[in-house]
Amino acid sequence: MERRAAYPTDTQHIVNLSGYVWAARQLGALQRCRILDLSCGTGYGADYLGTCADRIVAIDCVPEVVATSRSNYSRSNVHFLAMDGCALGFRDDSFDCIVSQDTIEHISDDARFVAELTRVLRVRGTLIIFTPHGKGKEIVPSDPYHIREYTAQEFQELLAPHFSTIRWYGRRQGHRLKTAERSMDNVRTLDPLGLRTCVPRPVRHWIGSLVSRLYGGPELRELVPGDIEYTEGIAEDTNLIGVCVK
Repeated sequence: MERRAAYPTDTQHIVNLSGYVWAARQLGALQRCRILDLSCGTGYGADYLGTCADRIVAIDCVPEVVATSRSNYSRSNVHFLAMDGCALGFRDDSFDCIVSQDTIEHISDDARFVAELTRVLRVRGTLIIFTPHGKGKEIVPSDPYHIREYTAQEFQELLAPHFSTIRWYGRRQGHRLKTAERSMDNVRTLDPLGLRTCVPRPVRHWIGSLVSRLYGGPELRELVPGDIEYTEGIAEDTNLIGVCVK
C-alpha cells in the first residue's frame, strides 16, 4: 500500500494532509470525540487530528510503519496500533468518528471492511471515507497498488445499507496545484524510465519548483492544504468522499 511520509514539498503529501484538515472541519467540535484513523500510514494525519480531538486511535497493518509513527509523533492523546482493518480489535460502538482516506481501494474484502467500520462506530457517529473516482470495479486500475476503483454509484451501493444518511463530496486540485503538477508532468514525460527518482528528493523538488515557476505556478514549498478544492457533490474530475452517519 502507498504510504507517503510527511514532506513539505511533496504534492501528494499536501493532498493527503488536506483530507485530514477538511475532515476535521466537517466533524466540528472534537474536544470530546474519540476518533479512529484507518489506515494512518506514516502518522502525520493522526498527529494533526490530535491537535483538535480528545483521543485518536490510529491503526495500520504494517507494524514497522506503526513503530515509526509512534516514534515520530508522541502526543499523549494519539495512540498508534498495528491492526488489520478487516478484523478490528475494538468493541462495538467504540468510536465517535472514523476517518478512512484512500484505503478501501486496497482492500480485497471491501464489504467486510465496511461492516467492521460500521460495527465499531457508535450510533449517530460519522465515517468520512475517501476513495479515487474510478471507471468501475470490473476495470483494472492504472494504479498498481489499487485492487479496484469505484464509480459513484458502486460506492454508494456499497455504503448505503450501513448508514442512515450519506452526504457526497469531491476533491480536486486547485489552480495553483494543478499548474505545478502540469508543469512537472512536462518534465516527467522526458524521463519514461523514472531515472529522476535516483536524484535526491530535495534536488528533485528544487528543480520542480523552478519548472513550476517557469509555467507561472508556485514553488512547491508555497503549496498548502488550501490549494486542494473540496466541493459538495461529485463530478467527473473529483474523487469520491462520503460523509456517512450511522
